[in-house]
Amino acid sequence: MTDPVNDLSPPPAPLPSTPRLALPWRLAALTGLLALALVVGATEIAFRLAERTRRADLLTESIDLANTLAAYLTRLAPTGEPSALAVGLAGWNRRHITETSAVVYLRDTSGIEGSIGSDSSVGRMPDLADSTARDTRKVLARFIPGEYPELQVAVPLGGPHAWGVLDVRVATGRLDAWARAERRRSYLLGIGVAVLIAAGTWGLVNWWVGRPLGAIIQAMAGAHAGASAAPPAPETGVKEFRHLARRYNLLRTALADRERESEARAALLTLEERARSYDRLALAEETSAGFAHEIGTPLSTMNGHLQLLREDLRRMPGATAANERVLLLLTQVDRVTRIVRAGMSRGSWPTPTARPADLGTLARALVRFLEPALVHARVTATALPADPRAPALVLTTDSDLVEQILLNLLKNAIEAVPPGGHVHLRWGRDAERPYLDVADDGPGLAPEVQAQLFQPFVTSKGSGGTGLGLAVSRRLAHALGGELVYLPGESGARWRLWFSLESNA
Repeated sequence: MTDPVNDLSPPPAPLPSTPRLALPWRLAALTGLLALALVVGATEIAFRLAERTRRADLLTESIDLANTLAAYLTRLAPTGEPSALAVGLAGWNRRHITETSAVVYLRDTSGIEGSIGSDSSVGRMPDLADSTARDTRKVLARFIPGEYPELQVAVPLGGPHAWGVLDVRVATGRLDAWARAERRRSYLLGIGVAVLIAAGTWGLVNWWVGRPLGAIIQAMAGAHAGASAAPPAPETGVKEFRHLARRYNLLRTALADRERESEARAALLTLEERARSYDRLALAEETSAGFAHEIGTPLSTMNGHLQLLREDLRRMPGATAANERVLLLLTQVDRVTRIVRAGMSRGSWPTPTARPADLGTLARALVRFLEPALVHARVTATALPADPRAPALVLTTDSDLVEQILLNLLKNAIEAVPPGGHVHLRWGRDAERPYLDVADDGPGLAPEVQAQLFQPFVTSKGSGGTGLGLAVSRRLAHALGGELVYLPGESGARWRLWFSLESNA
């Protein structure tokens, strides 16, 4: 029968799952962000340089265009005839490079004023640049920002004696729109390149780093169940990871050898301890056989005198209580005599003899038998059924062996409980299986004592105990087809003697 107390083997460890590494994703994200920043930054710098160069080229081209137009108008109207200027400006191409317009401001007494434009829709007043160009006889060019940005080129007309100023405007809106569209396309292309780089980085890192590193981590996760059961790490990947897996496998092999060596030493120590226990048991059996031989005759004599005393008490009026005590003593002496005779004849405990037995009657008789020990220890004991409404619990079992088990348990409880304590005997059924409990309100059992329960010659009583009571009681419980277990609780000690289902009467 499986021991529910000592069966503490750990559950099998679950198989390790393949780890999910965050390193490839992090490197991919970092590489993608760096690539995006570099591409966008380089694109922005390139566009700014290109925009500066484009504006410089546009400015140069616009100045050349304005000078060409000024020379043409000067040839048509050397003295600034308005009709000739109108004819010259009428053929002006407004869409050279981009949208352009030209206005000639003629000189009058107050300075210059708008006179003739390249078409009728052009109408603007002269500004400071036009006046400065006329006065300084120099070509002036500048960029005019705003909602409709444009380049302005002011060219004096008439040679040393300027009679007017040519104002040429070149709109840059279309070029700026084209630059913005190109910038957006470049940014989208940069984002696509960054995504491709990140995906490529993830794939390469996952193949070169994640795959061999994940295999090593999975192999190491399997080592929680012990180095002997741990799977070896596959030597895959680049040189560094193959070297790491090789070193781990060597370490796993060394630890497995150490584990096997430790297990062998533990098994050897267990065998040595078991051999010493067998030696002690053999010595105890030899000694007990000698004791049985020596006490057999006194027991027979005591039995005879107790029977004579019982007959004397029967003839005495009012000696009912004394007669009951003598009957209890005779019962226990008979039981001990049978055990001694079995030990002398077969060298073992008697074979269980199944016969009907009332657990309540048996438990109350033992409490009455131990009354002197209870009074001496100042301990009270009660024997009650777990369910007062339940009928008497009558089992088909060997009452002598049950009494021996209860006697050992009650003796331990009386010795463990301090003065004023209590010992409780309860009997009943749990899932139709009969049981009998012995519980006390003493200090209970320490964890280190619980770990060595039922081991022969292991006792917490020091020189006052032999360490055989629980071992013998458990062996007797097995002989009855039942089980003796310790039920841990918050306080005190609680023992349960399970009976087999077949013992139900």
